[in-house]
Amino acid sequence: MRNRKALASMLASAALVAGAVTLLAMPWSNDMARGRAVAPQTMMLLPPPDTLAIGRQRIMDRIEADGRLSNPIATSPEVLKQGRALFDTHCAVCHGADGGGGGPVGKYFSGIPNLSEPAIQGYSDGLIYSIIREGGFNMPGYAETLSPAERWALVHMIRTFRQP
Repeated sequence: MRNRKALASMLASAALVAGAVTLLAMPWSNDMARGRAVAPQTMMLLPPPDTLAIGRQRIMDRIEADGRLSNPIATSPEVLKQGRALFDTHCAVCHGADGGGGGPVGKYFSGIPNLSEPAIQGYSDGLIYSIIREGGFNMPGYAETLSPAERWALVHMIRTFRQP
């Protein structure tokens, strides 16, 4: 009888140890460490098709924005000052302080556009706004970083690069 109790106790202890080891090896203990991480400004997540924006402006694609969006903010010295500060912070590292594409980071990427070129200056305000919002080939999107008013101030700032 004593041997049976000892055997049952050993089997129960072994089952308890095996269960504890199994629980420690389960994946939920480190899901956050192994999960897919999305760094800021690396991937713009668009809403599902036919999603209605409630209480916000509907996001238009570039083609639609090119024809339908216009700058709701009037040009003023304050707006241009704000646009310059935003440009110096977010854009000049690639486009350079003069918008010519010679920024300290821009030299490592090909195809950084010169913002004073007639082709770029010929873009509509809506298209420039959507490029700032969504990003470009090497350019990150600033939808999460800049408010709509800040993006429109940047559009005004980019317009100051027009060649005479």
